[in-house]
Amino acid sequence: MAVNDCVEMGVVEAANAAVEVVFDNAEAVWLSFDVDCLDASFVPRTRWPEPGEFLPREVLKMIQIIGAEKLAGIEVVECSPPYDNADITSLIATRVICDTLACQVRAGHLPRSK
Repeated sequence: MAVNDCVEMGVVEAANAAVEVVFDNAEAVWLSFDVDCLDASFVPRTRWPEPGEFLPREVLKMIQIIGAEKLAGIEVVECSPPYDNADITSLIATRVICDTLACQVRAGHLPRSK
C-alpha cells in the first residue's frame, strides 16, 4: 500500500488491515520501522528523504495499533544520529521505540515491573 492509499483509506483502517494480514497465524512479528516513511521535513538525516510521505502523528497512530499486537522485536532503520542536525530524526525514532514498548506493556505482552 502506498502512502496516498493509506491516507485515503485512513491510517487506522490501513493499520488494522496490515495487522490482519501480517499477524494471521503468527505467534509474533518483527517490526522494522524505516524512518524514510516519514515526510522529508521530519527526518532530514535519513538517506532517502521524500516529500509527501507520512506525518509523525499518522505514524504514531499506526504504531499504537501495531504495537498492541505481540511483537518479537523492533528495529529502526535509516537513522544516523551522528549526522542528525538538532536530533530531529533521532527524536522521532526514539518516540517510535518508546511508544511501541508502551503499547506492548499496555497490551500485556511485556511486564509492567518485576
